[in-house]
Amino acid sequence: MAEKKILVVVPPQEFNDNQYEICRRSLESKGHKVSVASIVKVARGESGSAIPVDLTIKDVKTYDYDAVIFPGGEGNRILYDEESARQLAKDCKYKVIAASDRAVILLSLSGAIEDKKVTGPPESISWIIKGKAKYTGEPITVDDKLITLKDPELSEQMASAVLKALEK
Repeated sequence: MAEKKILVVVPPQEFNDNQYEICRRSLESKGHKVSVASIVKVARGESGSAIPVDLTIKDVKTYDYDAVIFPGGEGNRILYDEESARQLAKDCKYKVIAASDRAVILLSLSGAIEDKKVTGPPESISWIIKGKAKYTGEPITVDDKLITLKDPELSEQMASAVLKALEK
């Protein structure tokens, strides 16, 4: 498979840095280019790790990327009210898109999950339904190019699902 460009969108703080690292390592090991977007220049994960950000969310050109990943974590709440983050998720609706736990709510707020099968943590169920999607309750749900996770512990499966979706 030719090199694909993958964007990872993280909140400025409290994203699941373990999930971020697992996905990035897995995707780069297959020869893909991974870039990071946020609303700050350096984002901090839940365990305190700092990662450099390549571009701000508002500067993302979605046509430059083959896939977009939204790692989970409490910090995603910051992005719920961020218009540029919701617009980015909406603009990526027809690309390979993956979201874990709390990031699924951002996809719902953007309208990116309408008529899809989606999973997420229990606190996301009402948001998923408001987003006009069907909640599956499964640990991981793949609906065409949309990959959602209930729990960030399935990060390796998420990366594998993204790779598989990119092959289609």
